[in-house]
Amino acid sequence: MQHSEGTNPALDDSYIYVCPSSELEEDDLIECEIGTETIVVGRGEGNVYAAQGICTHAYSELVDGELDGTCLTCPLHFACFDIRDGSVLEGPAETPLRIYKAIEADGSVWVSNERG
Repeated sequence: MQHSEGTNPALDDSYIYVCPSSELEEDDLIECEIGTETIVVGRGEGNVYAAQGICTHAYSELVDGELDGTCLTCPLHFACFDIRDGSVLEGPAETPLRIYKAIEADGSVWVSNERG
C-alpha cells in the first residue's frame, strides 16, 4: 500500500517506524514489535505488507521463513500464507495470520498499530 498525499505517518500515533525503505528489498522480511505483538514486514511484488510474525500452526518466527512474491512460508513446517490478507495458501496451518496496514512515506516503512 502506498502513502497517501497529505498524510505523514510520523505525525500519526497509530503508526510505528520500521526501517528506511532502502533496507527492505523485494522478497525481504524484517521483524518489529507493536506492544507485545511480533510483526513481520515484507516487500512482495513491489508493495509493503505486515502480518502477525508468529505462525498460527506452531510457534515459529516467520521472519526466518521466506517471502516469494506474496507467499510467506513458515520455516518450521512450511505452511504458506498470503501476506496481503493473511489467508492460508498451504497447510499444515489452518488459521490465517492477522494483518496490519503497512505504508511507505518519505523513504521510510511504517506499520499501523491497529490491525488491518
